[in-house]
Amino acid sequence: MRGQGRTARSRKVTRTYRKLAAGVSVRSMKVTEIMSQPVITVTPQTGIKAAAELLVEHGISAMPVVDSTGRLVGIVSEADLIPMEARPDPRSQATPLAPTSGSTPRKVAQVMTRNVVVVTAESEVAQAARAMLNSNVKRVPVMSGRRIVGIVSRRDLVKVIARTDERIEGEINDRLAELGLVTAGSPVKVADGVATVAVDYQGTARRLVESAVLQVAGVLEVRFAAPNPGATGGEHITGQRGESEPAESHTAAASAAEGKRNA
Repeated sequence: MRGQGRTARSRKVTRTYRKLAAGVSVRSMKVTEIMSQPVITVTPQTGIKAAAELLVEHGISAMPVVDSTGRLVGIVSEADLIPMEARPDPRSQATPLAPTSGSTPRKVAQVMTRNVVVVTAESEVAQAARAMLNSNVKRVPVMSGRRIVGIVSRRDLVKVIARTDERIEGEINDRLAELGLVTAGSPVKVADGVATVAVDYQGTARRLVESAVLQVAGVLEVRFAAPNPGATGGEHITGQRGESEPAESHTAAASAAEGKRNA
């Protein structure tokens, strides 16, 4: 009977794994949940001084540039404006500087970045983070078709990391319970963004749990520990061997690196 129970639970894990691999039943945080809006925009003909005033007034570091139809044509940031204040002090030069008349940019179109890195409204937070890291940018506009619906900055991503352990813990337990992987007797505990899962899963089942937990926004690392023999009210799904393993960790960064190697 015990062997039959394990076999049934193993089949349940296999079905759940297939659903997860197909993107079914698991919902990751979307950029639309953390993006800033409404988006402050300018046009290519906006004056440099006006653009600078908007950045200061709204406490932002960049603004998308749109044409008369609302189509994204560029982005202007503090970094695009700062060079205009980097001209040498005439008093420090041995020879007179060239006349500045007509040499200073006056419109946003003259300084904006035209190749803009964007994400879609359906993108996950992790995809936005990778886009910013890979392109070395500090923010990405969020697009719905050709329309800008928001913007995600590094600060927005930091807010995800800053989610409370209690909130992360609740979301993990709800998700794993929904997938049928963890019951009331074996809850996941989260401390400083590190999720500890007390289960005796092996092989495919363990990878399934790691994948599901790492998709919860704010999780920095996943650790596995042997289940507490005194726990009541729940049963554990085991793999082929069904034996416990010492604590083991899997970080979100390592998961991303493994994904790149397998790409």
